Amino acid sequence: MSDTVQNKKSAKVLAAEERLEQAKRALRDAKQAENRQQRKIADRQKIILGATLLNLAERDERFSRVIDELLKRLTREQDVKAFRDHGFATPRPTNDQNPATEDGVHTGA
Repeated sequence: MSDTVQNKKSAKVLAAEERLEQAKRALRDAKQAENRQQRKIADRQKIILGATLLNLAERDERFSRVIDELLKRLTREQDVKAFRDHGFATPRPTNDQNPATEDGVHTGA
């Protein structure tokens, strides 16, 4: 083979390799974007559930006790600190909002 034919093949191979690398980068970027979107959705779901739990705790002592138990189970210091150092207090129902008796039986009020 002459040098000219060898150079043409090398140019074709180099161009194909460059397209392959571009495709790999595009795939990686697409996967990263999808992962970011999934994390965003999961974070939103957690925020909504947390807000719902806090709201319910304001009206029902059972949910206040759930929050207390969850707080006791925190093990990472940064998680404990997030609540301890910022004055978090478990929401409690006011007497006129609590339809349950002390034993947790609903009174229907």
